Amino acid sequence: MRKNQNAILKNLALLSQVGIMMLVPIFGGVLLGSWLDNKLGTGHILLIICLILGVGASFRNLYMLSVRQGKDYEDSESPASYVKKFNKKVDEDKKRK
Repeated sequence: MRKNQNAILKNLALLSQVGIMMLVPIFGGVLLGSWLDNKLGTGHILLIICLILGVGASFRNLYMLSVRQGKDYEDSESPASYVKKFNKKVDEDKKRK
């Protein structure tokens, strides 16, 4: 039960991280673009540019997170390798008997 609870909490933390990594750059781009437009009087040009940059930054963040999670998954024991180890142990136990 404890291992299952840790997995649930780990997945919730990852989901929260994804949400924050998407929202912060986008809202930051909107706020920065709006502030710059008000200061420089450029209409909504800088708002749109900063919004596009914020969306690009959020997708880059998600890509980097997925690459990191993929490496963590590759480093962990896959189900196939677990089955191979189990079968090897069973074969060794049969040979001993």
